[in-house]
Amino acid sequence: MLLARPRAHLRRRTIAAPPQGPVRAGDVVIDVTARRCTVQDQEIELRPKEFELLAVLARHAGEAVSRETLMAEVWDENWFGSTKTLDVTVAGLRRRLTDVMVRPNGVSPAYRMPRITTLRGHGYRLELA
Repeated sequence: MLLARPRAHLRRRTIAAPPQGPVRAGDVVIDVTARRCTVQDQEIELRPKEFELLAVLARHAGEAVSRETLMAEVWDENWFGSTKTLDVTVAGLRRRLTDVMVRPNGVSPAYRMPRITTLRGHGYRLELA
């Protein structure tokens, strides 16, 4: 308990990281420094945790990423809540990526969208289209 405050302070301290270039996953471009996600110049509105989750999965595209790794990188390594939070965030992210593919007039453009695959008992993998 005595170490909780210093650890929290160290976590909040920002360390200057070299600028990262945009990460591509199919037709989705994730610009981490601008915190922007686009599909062929159309911006996707993502919640902060959805954006961070997509950025982590895109950095490890094609690789299996464990639930523990995602919880530590997106939330906090000291997260004490349920990992159901991760499942809900993944569901929201999938929905937002799917909504981009369907236009109001019913015409679906031919986007190469990444797919988030659930790996039972382990975590998730971002599949490139």
